Amino acid sequence: MSVNTSEIKESIRLAEEHRAVLHGVPEKAYEEHKTTAYVRKVCESYPVNIIDIGMETGLVCYLDAGKTDTVALRADIDAVPTENGPKHLCGHDAHAASLLGAMHYLCITKDELAHNVLFIFQPAEEDTTGAKSMLDNGLLDKVPQRPSRLFGIHNRPEADCGEIIVHQGGLMAEKSSFTIKYTGVAGHSSAPQKCIDPIIPAAALVSGIQTIVSKNVDPFEPVMCTVNSIRAGAPDVAVPEHAVITGYIRSFDHEVHKRMEERLDTLARGIADAYECKPDIEIVNLVPAVNNSAEMHAIAMEAARKVVDEENIIDTKPCMASEDFAVLAERIPAFFYWVGSGTPGQNNAAWHDKAFNVDAHYTETAVPLLCAAAMK
Repeated sequence: MSVNTSEIKESIRLAEEHRAVLHGVPEKAYEEHKTTAYVRKVCESYPVNIIDIGMETGLVCYLDAGKTDTVALRADIDAVPTENGPKHLCGHDAHAASLLGAMHYLCITKDELAHNVLFIFQPAEEDTTGAKSMLDNGLLDKVPQRPSRLFGIHNRPEADCGEIIVHQGGLMAEKSSFTIKYTGVAGHSSAPQKCIDPIIPAAALVSGIQTIVSKNVDPFEPVMCTVNSIRAGAPDVAVPEHAVITGYIRSFDHEVHKRMEERLDTLARGIADAYECKPDIEIVNLVPAVNNSAEMHAIAMEAARKVVDEENIIDTKPCMASEDFAVLAERIPAFFYWVGSGTPGQNNAAWHDKAFNVDAHYTETAVPLLCAAAMK
C-alpha cells in the first residue's frame, strides 16, 4: 500500500481530529463512558457491525468484506489515574484515534481487502484487566468469525516519529502483584515484651526480597521483584497490629516467574515464623509476557515495509512494563508493535511521566501501519 494516497492522507487527518477529541476526555479504567460514546458515534458512520459483548465501556465492531478469514486490530482507550484525575499520560488516546483512522481507510477500500477486520477498542489496559474482561464477556464467541491473527500498537517515546519497532520474542513482561500482611500484637511501645511488632518482619522481608533475584535467578535473566508500598503504624507510642507490603514481580520466562512467586511465598512465611507473626499472603498472576513469535514477526516485518523505509524499521531491547494485549495473544496468534512517538532531537518523557506527550506526527505512521497489518 502507498502511504501517500489521498485516502490514507484523509484517514490520518481524521485520526488527528479524533485524537484531539479523545485527549480532552481522559477516563480511567472501566469509566471510559465518554470515550466509548465517541468511538461508537464514529463507528456508526461506517459500514461495520457493532457487536454487543455486554460491557459498559469499550467497543467491538466488525467489517465484513465477504472473505473467509478475519484479522483483528486492537487499541486501548483508558487514561492514567493521577492525584488530579485521569490524564492521557500513556497515549491511549492516540492509539484509539489511529484505529479509527485505520477503520476509515479499510472501509473505503473494503473491496480490496483479503480479510474481514475486527476492531477492538479495549478498556482498562492500565490495570491490565480489560482484555480478560472482554474475553470473559464472550468476545471471541460473539464475533461472526474468530480472528486468525491479531495486531496491536503502542507508542514508544524513546523512538522517533516515523520509526517502527519490530521485535521478535519477549517484548513486555509477565506481571504478578503481591500483598503480604503481617499481623502481630498491638500495644504500648514501652512494653515490647507484651507486643509482637509487625514492622520488624516487614522490614526484614523488604531486605530479604532483594535476595530473590540476586540469589535465585540466572544473572542474565531479566526479572524484577519490587516493593512498591509499606503501610504500618502511626506517629505515636503504639505498636501497630498490622504491617502490609505490596509490590510486583516481572519476568519474561514463565518458569522463572513461578520460581520467583514460590520463593517470595516461602520467604514471607519463614520471616513470619521467625518473628512470631501471622502472615496473609496474596500473589496474583495478572498478565503473561508479550511474546512475538518468529512467524508473526515475519508477517509484521512485511507490513512495516509497506509503510516506512527499511532504515526506519528498528529493533530495541524489551522493557519490563506489562501489557494485557498478551492475554488476547494467548488465544490468537498476535504481534505487538511499538511505534515511535518521540519528537526528534528532544529528550522525550517516558510513559506515565507528567511531561509525557505523543508527537503530533505519530498518526502518520500508526494509521498506515494498522492498515498494512490488516491488509497483509
